[in-house]
Amino acid sequence: MIWKKVSVLIPSTLNEEIISDTFIGIGANGVEIVDDDNDEVKTKVNSYFDEDSYDSGLIEKLRSEIDKLSNFGFNVDGVEIKESSVDESSWENEWKQYYHPVHISHYLTVVPNWVDYTPDNKDEHIIVMDPGKSFGTGTHPTTFSCMQALEMILGNVNSLYDVGTGSGILSIQARQLGVKDIKAFDLAAEAVEAAKENIKLNPGCEDIEVFENSLLDGFDGKVDVIVANILADVIQQFIPDIESHLNSKGFVILSGIINEKEKLITDQMNEHGFSPIEVLHLKGWSTMICKRTKDIEEQDGAILR
Repeated sequence: MIWKKVSVLIPSTLNEEIISDTFIGIGANGVEIVDDDNDEVKTKVNSYFDEDSYDSGLIEKLRSEIDKLSNFGFNVDGVEIKESSVDESSWENEWKQYYHPVHISHYLTVVPNWVDYTPDNKDEHIIVMDPGKSFGTGTHPTTFSCMQALEMILGNVNSLYDVGTGSGILSIQARQLGVKDIKAFDLAAEAVEAAKENIKLNPGCEDIEVFENSLLDGFDGKVDVIVANILADVIQQFIPDIESHLNSKGFVILSGIINEKEKLITDQMNEHGFSPIEVLHLKGWSTMICKRTKDIEEQDGAILR
């Protein structure tokens, strides 16, 4: 079977979720998001259509819908649309070519589950992932920065909530860095199953709990770290719940924030008694490490441990 592959190449000024929604709006059943190594092009958003029923006017329709985004304040300059054909018999290798081991740091590497990888040093932690399962393989700037932020704070940390877990990669990382009590949440049933499957690929992670749940709704416990790699609009919804779920001296890591919305999130965190102690920027995205403002003011010396 032959499929039509439609790709939208997005500059760093545009969020891929907007393009994903645009694809769905014109009849796509789903999309895949693939990072590009070019600094000027952040992401490719691809969708596949049955060639036998492919609408020859789809590209024109897609371009029209993308152009309309400028009416809502989005900068669509530099967006490219490409079309190609893919033979289903080579589909598996078609998408695998985009994935390779990702070195998050000297101590951490994410490896696709079909790659035979030898660690560069004895202290290197390996996270094995099936990139085809769900969002979050270490290649996207938000996941990459979030993992670096986690590595910065994890020391004497015993418990963690992973909000919007996606592939489960952050929970797996936390376990490998010594966190004992980990609960992961995602609203999408597919993500929950993907996280569980990826957890099985990593020895020692079997008891990480994964729940199909909206943010932290219905959970009353407190943890040392709350991490959320989700879109800024969703982060805003659960900021009011952070205080009641975070232990004294705890950390909050927020990622998935486009640079233009960093101030918005910072201001809302300030309103609820939290302030950033470190902000990482990568390819148009912000990742914030936060603590309670009073803890920052009281603490003398290093605050990342």
